[in-house]
Amino acid sequence: MNTSNNQSAKIALLLPCLNEEPTLAKVIRDFRKQIPQADIYVFDNGSTDRSVEIALREKAQVIHVPQRGKGNVVRRMFEAVEADAYVMVDSDDTYDASRVWELIDPVLNGGIDMTVGSRVAEAESAFRKFHRLGNALIMTLINLLFKSSFTDICSGYRVMSRNFVKNIPLLRDGFEVETELTVYSLINSFSVREIPLPYGSRPENSFSKLRTFSDGYKVVLTIVWLVRDTRPLLFFTLLAFGLFFGGALPLHLTQSNGLFGPLVLSFLSIAVFSTGLVLNTINVKFSELQVLARRRNATPERGQVFQLQKAA
Repeated sequence: MNTSNNQSAKIALLLPCLNEEPTLAKVIRDFRKQIPQADIYVFDNGSTDRSVEIALREKAQVIHVPQRGKGNVVRRMFEAVEADAYVMVDSDDTYDASRVWELIDPVLNGGIDMTVGSRVAEAESAFRKFHRLGNALIMTLINLLFKSSFTDICSGYRVMSRNFVKNIPLLRDGFEVETELTVYSLINSFSVREIPLPYGSRPENSFSKLRTFSDGYKVVLTIVWLVRDTRPLLFFTLLAFGLFFGGALPLHLTQSNGLFGPLVLSFLSIAVFSTGLVLNTINVKFSELQVLARRRNATPERGQVFQLQKAA
């Protein structure tokens, strides 16, 4: 897979980091061995251990992100780095560096906007019990709402094209960022390919920063807000039906002498549905402008340029 075209591409390895002293050096060395031409960036999110010292010793570029949260880190990555392919991977040594070209090659040569290392646990301990349940719930919810077929939307191992990185808005601060990346890829019709890759347990003395219930709640809430913002007709139609069948209809059936309550809820349901129609129209027009802006700013993919030059 390591073709001359890949060798000429500018690849950036992006490592989010918060107190990853036990694993950071190994992750940098493992990925440098596989992609020696890559520029390596460690985005430190306020580590209090020796992570920054280790990153500098391994000759990685360190960029400090004072605002806590993985979403803030990823947003800074996209702002600070210029590359043809962005390899983003957690610094906890749970992902297989030897398989990285399986993720890079479709982006550089196959026209794919984002590849995702769909996690296949090597051991039962790789996933905490409630994490596995939460991932399944979130994945099912997104697949249902956006008619997709993802198997793992929370993976921390991804490769993204320049076109993808420069056209994806990220607003959330925390671990909801993987959900944002997935949903916005669907909304903006970016091509995404999942590739099953082994996922290992964290090494000894390495601890996850993910809080099962509070971060899981934030992810679910993020999905609700994303549906509201990107699928307003669906969101407000469901809300209108909920108001009517959950409020107006029962009141109408139980209050034979007073119709004021049911009428208010009925009109409120109509108003909510109308809001969805208006916002949906605005959303469609805004999406059209986004497509036109992307088309104006688009440059030929590296593989296309190579073919044109070869044909000439």
